[in-house]
Amino acid sequence: MRALAATLRAPVSPVTGRLHLEGWDRLRVIAALDTVFLHFTGDHAFFGWGLPLFLLLSIALGVSKPQAPTTARFLERRVPRILLPWVFWAVVFVGLRALSCWMSGLPLFGWLEPSMLFYGPRIHLWFLPFILGAGLIAHRVHQLVGTSRVAPVVALGLAGGAVLLAPTLSVTEWPYAQWVFSLPAIPLGFVLGRALAFERSLPRLRLTLLTILLGFVGLGLAAWGVDERSGVYAFRHAGGFGLLALATLLPNRADPITKKLTPLMLGVYILHPAVYGWIVKPAMCAVEMNHVRWLRVALAFPATMLVVWLLRKTWLKRFL
Repeated sequence: MRALAATLRAPVSPVTGRLHLEGWDRLRVIAALDTVFLHFTGDHAFFGWGLPLFLLLSIALGVSKPQAPTTARFLERRVPRILLPWVFWAVVFVGLRALSCWMSGLPLFGWLEPSMLFYGPRIHLWFLPFILGAGLIAHRVHQLVGTSRVAPVVALGLAGGAVLLAPTLSVTEWPYAQWVFSLPAIPLGFVLGRALAFERSLPRLRLTLLTILLGFVGLGLAAWGVDERSGVYAFRHAGGFGLLALATLLPNRADPITKKLTPLMLGVYILHPAVYGWIVKPAMCAVEMNHVRWLRVALAFPATMLVVWLLRKTWLKRFL
């Protein structure tokens, strides 16, 4: 009975004042693995739910306190975690690309495009400036609505509207197509964060999230009837939200492996293409195995974690 009671009472963080959900930390690893799998094989490992997981967690945790902090306080926490790593690694990647061009006798910066100011010198970096902007939008809404419990209901409707309307923008150029795809995550992440702020009981939080999930799935089914692309948007966002909801049903106990892996995931997201390109791919090509797509992931994912772990032992930790 004591074990059951401990499971039902999720620990409240003394820093944030919200429930701390160990299952959500484990899902960060799933989200990273899904992203790496897509980049190295062209397919998703988990139905494309990884990107929505990243987005929903980032936006939700930014609005998960009962009272909204000042914008200055919000940026004080977010800029070092998101913007500075993006700027630092963007400069590093520009320098390395310029060095490669110089060694090949090509113009040093002939590959640069003005649009890279919005996402960076490598296209996968688009995620970082996007979540800063998306989080700032959700934070501003949090300030406007305060502790109103009606706001999440409105946000859920807006998420459904974004699912319906986003595909009509017909944006196909990357990463802007990903920006459009990610729009429903802003109101849906807001819903998730406010649910976490309102509930201090794990059973009530479970019921709340599962109810919201059913509502969004209903919106998604309606969207699929209107347009198949809208249905895909709804399926992937509902999948990410569903994993977060279902994770609350598991025992809320920490484990030493997740505690060590979770801090590495931002670095894995930033550095996995570089680790593959500079370390894993040459080794696989040397033994003529680079055509085995799943092996790219099996080698590059742990190799990147190892590189990030080593770099976090240095002053570079602030950028990972």
